[in-house]
Amino acid sequence: MSKMDMTSADPHANHKADTNAAVKRSMIDVPLAATPLIKQDGSKTTLAKELDGKKPAIVAFIYTSCTTVCPVTSQILSRTQELLGAEMQNLRILSVSIDPEYDTPERLLAYSKKFGAQAQWQHFTGTLANSVAVQKAFGAYRGDKMNHVPLMFINGGGKKTWVQLEGFPSAEQVVKEYRDQIKG
Repeated sequence: MSKMDMTSADPHANHKADTNAAVKRSMIDVPLAATPLIKQDGSKTTLAKELDGKKPAIVAFIYTSCTTVCPVTSQILSRTQELLGAEMQNLRILSVSIDPEYDTPERLLAYSKKFGAQAQWQHFTGTLANSVAVQKAFGAYRGDKMNHVPLMFINGGGKKTWVQLEGFPSAEQVVKEYRDQIKG
């Protein structure tokens, strides 16, 4: 089968998850706005409300029909919550859809169950404009869902500066970054 045939058969054929690539760590400032979002249960909220206060947070961008990057990212977050155990009570994980036109609250709820998301790990959707605004705030916007890269953002709580992990960190790496952030 030619590359052209593979691409038309699988729209994700050029969107690969290289789980062996090195994880790039950087620090970024994130301006949190009151961007409207919709939770997986259908309730309305804003990004600023979800990330308000001193509670640490991890943010990732996903979409439920993704067959490459997003399932790996979600599996890492699933394992992260397992490793943290009771510490999860002190943490919020937000998975924000980059395909909100497809990702309804119902689809996000089913997706969250697939990865065993606990109450502290919520999935969000909304309008396309609001999804793009949130992605841009985190420097994660790549033009469309097929160009997105694996990114996680970790904040120790109430800080403007976030740790950005680009690539596929292990759950152990995510836990270490989280613990380092809550200490600092």
